[in-house]
Formats: sequence, C-alpha cells, structure tokens
Amino acid sequence: MNMRKLRAYAAFSVLIILSSACGSSSEPPAPTAPEVDISKLNSGNYPTTPVDVEATRQPLSGAVRESVMIGAASPMPYDYDHRFVYNRLRVSREITTGKPPWYPGTDFKGAEETLDAIPGVVAGWQTAASRRAHIYTGREIDTMVVRYTDDDHARFAYEELAKRTNGVPGEVPGYPDAQVRVAITKDSFSTQYMRAWLVRGDLLIHAALSDPVSVPFDAAANADIVKRFFDKQLAMLESYSPTPVAEIDKAPLDVDGLLTRTLPAEDGLAVGRVYPRQALLHLANRPDRMMPAFDDAGVDYAAAAGGSVYRTRDAAAAVRYLAAEAADIDPRYEPMDAPAEMPGARCYKAKPGKAMAIALPPTCLTTVGRYVIGSVGANPQDAHQRLAAQYKLLAGYQ
Repeated sequence: MNMRKLRAYAAFSVLIILSSACGSSSEPPAPTAPEVDISKLNSGNYPTTPVDVEATRQPLSGAVRESVMIGAASPMPYDYDHRFVYNRLRVSREITTGKPPWYPGTDFKGAEETLDAIPGVVAGWQTAASRRAHIYTGREIDTMVVRYTDDDHARFAYEELAKRTNGVPGEVPGYPDAQVRVAITKDSFSTQYMRAWLVRGDLLIHAALSDPVSVPFDAAANADIVKRFFDKQLAMLESYSPTPVAEIDKAPLDVDGLLTRTLPAEDGLAVGRVYPRQALLHLANRPDRMMPAFDDAGVDYAAAAGGSVYRTRDAAAAVRYLAAEAADIDPRYEPMDAPAEMPGARCYKAKPGKAMAIALPPTCLTTVGRYVIGSVGANPQDAHQRLAAQYKLLAGYQ
C-alpha cells in the first residue's frame, strides 16, 4: 500500500463515507452520547492541540478555498432535476492549476494539455450526477464553473472550445449566446452527447450531458435540462463574492476555527478546507437522502484535512446524525472493533475481497459535543488513534 497516497486520501474518504447517509424523520430520537474519559484515549503521536492553520498553507490553498466558495454557489444536478440522485464524482471537485479542467468532447488528450492550450485558470468547481446507479442506464450530467484570471482569458476559453469540441451546433432555449455541440456515438452503446457553455465575465460555465437511453434521441429534452442548469447556476452565482486574484493566496483559510481543531494532514499531502453546506452536499452519494439529514441535524460546515469534522446544531443533533451515517455506511464495509475507551464510536473495515485497502481503508466515526468526527487510517489501530486525536482536538469546544 502506498502510505503517502492513503494519508492524502484519508480526509476525503471519510467525507464521502459521512456524506452517504440516509436521514429519516420517522426514527425515534437518538440517545445521548456515552461519556468518554479523555485521559484514557490513545492518540499515538498525532497532534492534539489546536493547529496554526497559516503554517499549513500550501501554494494552492487559496485557490482551493476559492474553488469551494464557487462550489457553495453552484447547484447539484438534483437541485434543478430531482431525477439526478446518484453522485458521479466523489472527491476533489475543486478546479485549480494543480487539478485543471478537462472539457468533455474535446480533442485535448488530458487536463494538462487543456491547461497549456487554454491558460489562465484560477479556480473552479465540478459536479456530476446520474439518474441511475449503473452507467449506460440513464442520463448523466457533468457541470463546471471555471474562473479565469480575467474576462479575456474566459472569452478565449469560450471561443477555443467552440473549435475543439466535437459535434454539430445546437441550441439551448433562452441562451442565444451559448455555444452548443451535439454528437452521437454508436459504439457498444449509442449515446447522444450535448456539450454547452457560456461565458459571464471571467467565468466559463460548462455542461456536458450524455443520454444513452432515449430512442429516438431527443435533443430538445436534453437542451431543456441544460437550460435548467444554466438558469440555476446563474441565479446561485449571485451569492458568490469573488476574491480579487491578487488576494487569493492571502485569504483566510479557516471558518470559525474549524480547521484549527481538525487533525492536520501529514507532510502537506492534503490541502485543508472548510466546506459550507451547499458545497458539502455536492459530496453526498445520494443528495436526495442527505438533504433531510442535514436539515434535521443543522449541519452547516465541515472541515477536512487529516481528519474530518462536521458541525451540527447541538450535541443531540450530532448523535442523530451519527446514527444516520451508520445506517447507510457503504455496503462494502463491515463493522470492526471500535476503541474500547470510546463507547459511542462506530468503526468499519472492508469486507474481504470487496476492494483494495486504499479504496476502502479502515474508518471510524463518533461524536464529540455538537460535532461528528471521522478518521481513516492505514490499519485499525491507526484509524483508532486518529479518531482519538480528533476527539481531543474538539473536546470542550463549541
């Protein structure tokens, strides 16, 4: 197992695990969290005192923060079409020069080639969803908002994509300035692809819709979905306050001290970030199930670095939220022993033969006050120690 990759993956793995929960208002009230004797917790060599977040700042930290702010002003596909209930993009939705955009349907061979041809990326956000759990069984949509250094760079991207995207021109109702390309492939599955994009100031707004099921293909129906995305995205961007490019690298990374009390990533492998509620919902496996759980528990922010922290309304809400998470854990996991000193914790390991350890590493969840916390480790003991360290970082903090 590549330990460095596992550590970098850890915080985002547990965010996905946490974000896959199924909320239910019909369940009885959850019990209060069991008492934990903090003096007995074994946190190994992990830090247990508040972190100097500025000391963890990396070259792309500001761009990642700005990307999250764009995500907080971007719709999930479920927001404009309730049939898109399955998440198709689990982690690392932030777009930066370190993770540049690749535009579907173009002749670019990859993201790096795209960045060379279309420079000026500052930040952005990507999300994707499908109507069915399995590929090629329903429509899928992948959307991006990419911020460029200025209006000219965004306009260049808009025009260059028109030259490099496959297909014949199409239309999106209400958006005469949208560039649209429609293509049909006839490989193993006949699929209609619609790619469409707009430019608004220094922002490029892009949608890629695939339809493998309509017979005959209905370009108008697909264009209507893209229109709803454009409508919702433009409306939500009214809440986005862009940080001036020159100030992005100096913008504060923390919100309400959450990152200060989140277990830091090791060796600078992961950029710490704080997700507002809307950006956080983009990580949900099933947003249709997560929204009620968020509402019930009052989840407003989550922080991720070397550990994960969800902030709920109060301690009782945190216990309910933990119960919802445990009820909908990834079915490829099975329970494993939790730390004896943390009676309320839930821990899981991959079922034999289900996946590589790096894809389903040991993970633990518990509550501390109003927070639900998570850890992912290289082995069960490591997951336990990380959870204990995260617990100590938040004990008594409101």
